[in-house]
Amino acid sequence: MAADQNQFDVVVIGAGPGGYVAAIRAAQLGGRVAIVEKQYIGGTCLNVGCIPSKALLHIAQLYAQFDELGKLGIMVEGRPRFDMATAVAFKDKVVKQLTGGVAQLLKANGVAIFMGAADVRSPTQVHVKLNDGGERDLTTRKLILANGSVPIRPPFPGLDGRNVIFSDDAMNMPKVPESLVCIGGGIIAVELACMFHALGTQVTIVEMLPSMIANEDEEVSKALTRSFTKRGIQVHTDARVESIADADGKKRVMATTPNGQQTYDAEYVLVAVGRKANPAGLEGLTSAGLAMDRGRVAANERLETNLPGVYAIGDLVGKTWLAHVAMVEGELAAENALGHEATMDYNVVPRPIFTFPEIASVGLSEAQARAKGGNIRADKFPWVANGKALASNETEGFTKVIVGDYGEILGAAIFGPDATNLITEFSLAMRGELTADEVIATIHPHPTYSEALREAVLAAEGRAVHIYQRPAAGARQ
Repeated sequence: MAADQNQFDVVVIGAGPGGYVAAIRAAQLGGRVAIVEKQYIGGTCLNVGCIPSKALLHIAQLYAQFDELGKLGIMVEGRPRFDMATAVAFKDKVVKQLTGGVAQLLKANGVAIFMGAADVRSPTQVHVKLNDGGERDLTTRKLILANGSVPIRPPFPGLDGRNVIFSDDAMNMPKVPESLVCIGGGIIAVELACMFHALGTQVTIVEMLPSMIANEDEEVSKALTRSFTKRGIQVHTDARVESIADADGKKRVMATTPNGQQTYDAEYVLVAVGRKANPAGLEGLTSAGLAMDRGRVAANERLETNLPGVYAIGDLVGKTWLAHVAMVEGELAAENALGHEATMDYNVVPRPIFTFPEIASVGLSEAQARAKGGNIRADKFPWVANGKALASNETEGFTKVIVGDYGEILGAAIFGPDATNLITEFSLAMRGELTADEVIATIHPHPTYSEALREAVLAAEGRAVHIYQRPAAGARQ
């Protein structure tokens, strides 16, 4: 093959959400682009993460809603039968359609795809061991690293035992477990715990920290814990897992708690304590001095590493561990690699959590805002006071808004129906530097969930209409 067919303006390592978007954007800007992917187009997100989990969560939520149908006048004789194999087949169909679509987009934009393991030997040289047995040596002017992440494997005994699974494995279970101990209380853990419980699994969460989703607003974390407990999900916090073992035909998780040693038994153990950056294949760059930060590649606001012409994005950088952030990072890295000027802003990043009900937040929590000082105003509007939520039998939770000195929106959190979509209004308001008064002056349609967002801003300003508020010092009347 001619040498020029191995020469590129940009080579992207990894075809996950950040990588494939970077490749497409670089091609749009006129670059000759190649992308190298070891396992599958779409990366973890499309294949064993975001997309398949949301397909299964959707199925689980529909299944769980049958328990509520009688209240709405829909009479069903008995509970419907759930078939895991059919659900997994639906999930696989969704994944195949999306990953196939991404592959077609890459090809349509003229991106050369190399399926194989990359060995990045220098900022301009990439050796690819192709999955079909061949090898290629690529030369590039610029390099974008989008290696993604892998599940964290905690250093306690029993991790490799029978019926111990990780988040990737949860997407292809042969059956619904009778019982499950979930080690971890972060985003991945609570989503999967919610899914399995809705399908009929007895779920126990064991979390090392004092609360689940500890990075979110304290009121949201407490509300989720109450919701899980009410539904029968056992939540144990301040519990540091020491080991996993077999006991009485089940798996036994042993943990140290403030009350001493505790054990938790179940058919399966799900280890979901988070993910870590995957620097595989970058040994040549690290030998050349690639700067690392606690196992992650260090990159500045232009997504540049300390090596000229080398950019890094997504979970490999680990600023947020969110696919939608990786996509934006990919766009900006590609623009900078092709001679444009673009900088990444992490101040307004929506954080969705697909539990039942959903959780979504953006900006600062109330505690973070108060720690910065100033005249902070924060309040909530409950879904039980929203007409559309009542009519839809979706009344659990609230919308919370944090407002600053000048009426600027510092943060928001939603625990309730369609939260992951609704949070975009607050994200856009913050990005556009809209004040509370401007959100209030915007007419929201009735009856809709979006009315609750305006009411939450009204509540933060001490002038809620559809809930009673006692006059508070500092409230703007």
